[in-house]
Amino acid sequence: MEEKTTLRSRWRMLPPAVRAACLCCFAAGFFCHLFAITNLIPNSDGVSRVYDAQQMTVSGRWFLHYASAWNGYLQAPAVIGFFALLFLSLAAGLTASVLKLRRPLSGALCGALMAAFPSVAYTFLYLFTASAYCFGILLAVLAVWLADRYRWGFLFAAPVLACALGTYQAYLAVAVSLLLLRLVLLGLSEGEQAKHLLLEGLKSLALLVLGLLLYYLTLRIFLAVKDLELLNYKGIGGGLSLSGMLAKLPDAYLGLFRYFFVPHSFAKYTTPLTVAGNTVMFLAGLWAILRLPLRSRPRPGTVALTLHCCALLPLGLNLTVLMGDPMPIMRFALVFAWILPLALTDRACPARKPEEAARGRRSPDRRQMLRRLPRAAALCGAILLCLVSFNIDNLAYTVSATSHRATESFATRLVDRVESTPGYQKDMEVVIVGGFPQKVYYSQIEAFALVSDYSNRSTTVIPLNKHVYYYLNDWLNVPWPEPSEETMMTVSESPAFQNMPLYPSDGSIVIRDGRVIVKLAERYTPKKDYEIAYENRR
Repeated sequence: MEEKTTLRSRWRMLPPAVRAACLCCFAAGFFCHLFAITNLIPNSDGVSRVYDAQQMTVSGRWFLHYASAWNGYLQAPAVIGFFALLFLSLAAGLTASVLKLRRPLSGALCGALMAAFPSVAYTFLYLFTASAYCFGILLAVLAVWLADRYRWGFLFAAPVLACALGTYQAYLAVAVSLLLLRLVLLGLSEGEQAKHLLLEGLKSLALLVLGLLLYYLTLRIFLAVKDLELLNYKGIGGGLSLSGMLAKLPDAYLGLFRYFFVPHSFAKYTTPLTVAGNTVMFLAGLWAILRLPLRSRPRPGTVALTLHCCALLPLGLNLTVLMGDPMPIMRFALVFAWILPLALTDRACPARKPEEAARGRRSPDRRQMLRRLPRAAALCGAILLCLVSFNIDNLAYTVSATSHRATESFATRLVDRVESTPGYQKDMEVVIVGGFPQKVYYSQIEAFALVSDYSNRSTTVIPLNKHVYYYLNDWLNVPWPEPSEETMMTVSESPAFQNMPLYPSDGSIVIRDGRVIVKLAERYTPKKDYEIAYENRR
């Protein structure tokens, strides 16, 4: 009983905005992602992850194995969903604390936006790792909170940030964005002296440098102990260069503009309605940026440092572009562009006086009412974006469920055709060349185009040859082992195979030399080195 009282009292000691952020994030996340946490729907990566220990050291994610321990490495939607939303809610509360949101409604919308942001839905589509990735987001935000909370907090925060990057490297953008937001708000609204603001900036830089250094050193230790090498995949194995990253700087800034203000451009799910909400939020935030310095009257040095942070903020938000793989699941940091106007107007717009609230009427001062208008606009824009994101999230789940039904139908009929082939025997080797034949089986639903940047998975979850065997073995319980690369290449290059018609035509399934040959594509695409290394990960 004493423990419950202590926890309750500690909860009540938290600022109202922090409590609102936590509660609304969990509630909004539950309703937004209810479909994902009550269904088990694989994507092309998940077809081989019914049970997986998440040993991803070869991808640089040395902490992912430990971050996944919450759900026992098993695809259990309800358990994964609970922990994922719990971690995300804690991250929302810490975000509200770092940004010093003052009003409960601002905190509530901060939490709701973090829960509904489309990147979270794409994370849940990789259900097998969703809770771990949300834990990575929490670690990235926690690192910033520690640096903000304590004088030497960046020293304690560096190992936390290293673990966040060891879960998913894309969460570096989360930490960088939140650090920059904090500095911008300090410079604009707190009227901090240039010396103090510069010191805070150096502490933020120290956190990032130490965190990256600890991440890299720990990664090298894991690789040495396990006798592994990093995958040569999208720059992970050293393909990223400083000159290449610098060349992408314009893409980071331009891509951010396109993401928020150009429909169906950088992100397919950016609709005209999304652009309308973004525009309202941008104008409200711009008004607050112009208004706050008039109240805090910062010195020229503070203004200069704040402007530098503002110039770097778009780069921090869209940092994953420099990392060479700006997939939807990696864009979570962009949600801070929605939260920033809430934090700015929270400070810039005057609150109602206690006597006005007690009387239950508005102030007769029209100037006060006009000053509150930008905050009202920011709140309305945030609500609109929450509703739009809710629609996008569930559209993504609909597409995923539809593609799985199409895959199950196709694979079931394929197995039936193979087993009905004259001369088929139970223990025959089955050589299937090609993935889902889109030229034959493909139907485009117009609304699905909004989430087509989800790696073109609106049709099937077995796009590649290896996924066919993953799906047959792990989902349909069809024990056809995947043939060796040598066998696949030999069959694919044989004249007899090249003369066969494509499935489902008559003659696309034949029995030769004691094995069943199925032609889904004209030729076999050999696995790349990183795919073979990935299959042998440990």
